Amino acid sequence: MSNSIRFRHLSLVLLLALGLSSASQAAIAELSPVSTIVPSDKGGFQYSEPTPYPELNLDLSPIEQQVAEQASTRCATALAAAPLDLGDADGFMSELMGKAANAAIGQLLGGFLGGGGSSSKKKPKLYKDPIKKKFKQKIDHPSGDARILIGGQTYSDGLLLSARVDKAAGKGTFHTMFLEQPDCTRIWPERYLGYGLWGSWSLSVSVTKTTSSYKNGELVDRSVSKSGWSKSGDFDFSRGFSLWDQLPGEDLKMILNADDAYLAQLRREIDTPAWRSMGYAEPTDGVRSAGGMFKVIPEQLAPGTIAVVHITHVEKGRYKTVGFPLDMVFGEEGRLTFEQLSGSAE
Repeated sequence: MSNSIRFRHLSLVLLLALGLSSASQAAIAELSPVSTIVPSDKGGFQYSEPTPYPELNLDLSPIEQQVAEQASTRCATALAAAPLDLGDADGFMSELMGKAANAAIGQLLGGFLGGGGSSSKKKPKLYKDPIKKKFKQKIDHPSGDARILIGGQTYSDGLLLSARVDKAAGKGTFHTMFLEQPDCTRIWPERYLGYGLWGSWSLSVSVTKTTSSYKNGELVDRSVSKSGWSKSGDFDFSRGFSLWDQLPGEDLKMILNADDAYLAQLRREIDTPAWRSMGYAEPTDGVRSAGGMFKVIPEQLAPGTIAVVHITHVEKGRYKTVGFPLDMVFGEEGRLTFEQLSGSAE
């Protein structure tokens, strides 16, 4: 084959190759219409690594301190008797039953091992109310749903508040009694004394330390250990103040409102309710009249100290309290009279 023929053959091969290449590109262009779309900066996806922003740790302590300071100004006011929402009634009871489980198991094992225990149902121990009815006052709750009959007496070594649930939805009982001073000091009863019952009652294993005194085989005194003097001063962390709060069976939530923060801290500090401290199993029925004995004398109380009584209430499946904030006036022969603070929450 001559060189001229070989050259023409090579040129033809190159032309065919170029033609096929152009046809392939045209076919690809037809299969890839994306290349004809005009780019837009509206709503387009960019497949790239995200911008590395620095991680920040937010210090909440200044905010917590600010809320705590605001909450401390609510002490010894009507807010102390605002309703305490303790959550779903079933959830609250389940938590208390869980707290009592270890005590119950211990009592059961003690019976098996010869350490005590009895299958007979014990009747609740009741005491005689030393404050006569004629020295008590009727205090109606602003809501009209509750009323208590209350009296007070001072002694050389303490102060007694005696109260009766005169009216309550669902046969409410006592949730707590305490004294609160303007500096946020709370004084809790050294013991609760049950005087009278509703028509039915149910006892349970006590979850607090109970000290019983006997004389000639007869029970003459029973005291229930509870926190005495609270730590005075502002709402510090040792008293359970926190921006975070959680009710049994519910989600953790942040509290930035000073009123809500005050009430959440109060609810946590109460911890075991009075009816539970006296050994009753339910937040209704049980004790209808009771006394709270405080190891404090009037001279130790700051001006403006108030008495607060909360009774139980179940509303639409939630366990709440109804509270009475009371100014105390010390009168003749050590008797107390009371006046409900204005602005009491409904």
